[in-house]
Formats: sequence, C-alpha cells, structure tokens
Amino acid sequence: MTQQTEEQYKALLDRLYSKLPDKVQKVSGQALPTLIILHIGNNTIIKNFSEYCDRIRREDKICMRYLLKELAAPGSINENGQLVIQGKFSSSVINMLFERFLRAYVQCSTCKSLDTVLKKEKKIWYISCLACGAQTPVKPL
Repeated sequence: MTQQTEEQYKALLDRLYSKLPDKVQKVSGQALPTLIILHIGNNTIIKNFSEYCDRIRREDKICMRYLLKELAAPGSINENGQLVIQGKFSSSVINMLFERFLRAYVQCSTCKSLDTVLKKEKKIWYISCLACGAQTPVKPL
C-alpha cells in the first residue's frame, strides 16, 4: 500500500467513525439488586422480588411462573411484593435460576445489555433491546 493510499484509507475510516452514533455505556444501569432470600419454616421467601422484577422490566407473574416451573414447587406473591415458595431451596439454586432467566429472557443477545423489554406479538415473544434496538425471539413462557 502506498503512502497516499494509506492516508486516503485512514481519512475514509475517520469519516466513517465520525458518522457512527456514540456507543452508550451504562455501567451503573446494569447493576442489579442482590436477592434477599429467607427460609422461614418450610418456605423460601424472596423478600425483594417485586423490586428485582421492576429493575429488569419484567412482570412479577412472568418471573414467578419461570422460577416456580423450574423449581417444580408451588408459590405466590404476597401483598408486600415478596415471593413465597413452598419448600426449602438454597440461595445458590435460586440465584442460578435467576441467572438463567436473565440470559434467556432479559439480556440482549446482540449487545448484552439488560435494558430490554419483553413483547408478545400474536403468539411470538420477543426481547426488544432499548440500547441497540435489536429484536430477538424467545421461547414462550
């Protein structure tokens, strides 16, 4: 490559990069609250369940349905926004299941952002990313 061709190439690259939109980095927006898990009697209670669901922009019922299905246990959300699961489950199991839920139904497969919304169009569920605009189909819940 000659000196002149290389300079033209760099000028074109600079022009291209100047036209691209700035990549938004939301480090603080990606932090999720830690689940507060209690064991009372034969029940497992996730104290900040509603707050966690609000942070990931998912309905409490959808998160609850996924978690209870994976645990194969009955449960319900009480008036304080706490998830009460019938049965004793370790914190590590519940956290692992939430990690799976985040990867499958929250995290954008394109840019890995957690700033997404779950949409249902006809019978198909989509993760729509608020950061990059990508739409990814997911298995129905």
